[in-house]
Amino acid sequence: MLSQMDIKVTRRLLGWEGEQKALSKEAIEASLDLAELRPNTAGWRQFAVRAMSGAGVLSLASGAVFLVAYNWTALGVYGRFATIELPMLAALVFAWIKGLNSMAGRLAILLAVCLIGALVALFGQTYQTGADAYELFFTWALLALPLAAACLWGPSWALWLAVLNIGLILYAGRSPRLAFSESGGISQWMLPFLVDLALFAAVEFLARRRLLGFGDRWLGRCLLAIAMAIGTFILMIRIGYSYSSEPHGGGTIEVLAFAAAFAGLFAYANWRGEDLFPITVLGLSLIVVTTTWIIRIMADREAGISSLLFIALYVIGSSAAAVKGILWLGRRWKNEAAQ
Repeated sequence: MLSQMDIKVTRRLLGWEGEQKALSKEAIEASLDLAELRPNTAGWRQFAVRAMSGAGVLSLASGAVFLVAYNWTALGVYGRFATIELPMLAALVFAWIKGLNSMAGRLAILLAVCLIGALVALFGQTYQTGADAYELFFTWALLALPLAAACLWGPSWALWLAVLNIGLILYAGRSPRLAFSESGGISQWMLPFLVDLALFAAVEFLARRRLLGFGDRWLGRCLLAIAMAIGTFILMIRIGYSYSSEPHGGGTIEVLAFAAAFAGLFAYANWRGEDLFPITVLGLSLIVVTTTWIIRIMADREAGISSLLFIALYVIGSSAAAVKGILWLGRRWKNEAAQ
């Protein structure tokens, strides 16, 4: 049986104690400081150093790109490639010397990943391969994957996932007629939606076990937010951009996929009982989709300008209900965790 000294002090536990009036405000403030749950001066200094170091890496990468672009004719073919490849090689050597466990080595890998994208773009521009933009981003993601996997660092994975998502979004949006066709086929936007859901599940699994450099919640939160934003966008387009009154098979599949993802994510978040962010994202998505549906109904019935009042009242009421529900769920989780 755990003793009182074995209980881990968390923000949720302190919040529950404060709601139950078991601890005074002064005691909660002291607990936050003793448990190091509040950033101190050293923590803020470390954050500032890392933020400025990351900004320096991005500045070096963008500087190399602008240098090549401005001196395109003067550098020549070999000079352009050397301007990108030599800094990338130097970054890899520096990372090998410093080690991938050091912050300097990880930042060097981050610089190399950025320069890979510049090299891919330079290759496509120099030899006019005819590749679409999404193909260049997919190539960038493929070439950068070994570096991201070797680095085992959250920001490096975040950059790689951002590159992959940009490629997926460019692929899905390359042609509006292909994305939402009159034939009622499944939208291409379903690809990034499903891929991001799969990536969220993978990142959540790895973060729980702290494998491959995953461990923080923010990366999984970003993937979840992107996935639900794309899913919400799909339903908004399907609701407001229909070609006939007959239902399309593609739209039905998209609605079912969105509903299944919504229910699964809610069940998972409620089962874990740790983070309200997924519930908040789901609530916002539901409000946007239902509001779009109401607007479409009002437009079809030519309800007039008076319908704006009803829509405004619905948005206010649904938002208030969502906040109440999220707060109630958070209190229930705290009570269950404290028992």
